[in-house]
Amino acid sequence: MHKKAKDLDELLETYENELCNRIYKYQLNNKIDIEIVFYIENFCHLLGIQHVFGRNKKYLGLNGYNKIKDKKLTRKHLKQHNKAEYNKLEIKLDHFDEISSMLENGKFIKFYQYRTKPLSTIVADFVIYHDKKEYILHLFLRQENSKTNQYSPVSFIVKSDNDDNKEQYIEGQEYKKITDFKIIETKKVD
Repeated sequence: MHKKAKDLDELLETYENELCNRIYKYQLNNKIDIEIVFYIENFCHLLGIQHVFGRNKKYLGLNGYNKIKDKKLTRKHLKQHNKAEYNKLEIKLDHFDEISSMLENGKFIKFYQYRTKPLSTIVADFVIYHDKKEYILHLFLRQENSKTNQYSPVSFIVKSDNDDNKEQYIEGQEYKKITDFKIIETKKVD
């Protein structure tokens, strides 16, 4: 049975309730500590809304977040504005609410952009991925600054099983073993 597609405000609710109020802590290979934090102003970028509206600031960051929260920006708006780009985004929107499960069950790799074929434009330090057989979820992480072990997601990509480059971001990368994992609850997002 196919699940009903969630609209952007429902995805936002999941993002706030399951991701923004937590720190995901990993230890890799018994020595590399990683803390992943999610920010509300990154929500639109993770959905890929910039591909539908270009660099129009009205639909990015907090502006886009507020438009979605106020139900002024929906899947229907995205589709009407740029159907071709919306069609490319649809798989990402359909699987966006699986990120929290991926964080708990996924695998970690050190990401080297230059090893991707075809070459990726995504600049990231690590990728968490979860191969669900019919598709692979990827969450790209970049270090916030060199003095901390905090990373934030910079991109979320879903590759379907019938994609010619399904393993583009995984093949030839450096696998890391997760030796410890915990979720730390923080304050609720307003």
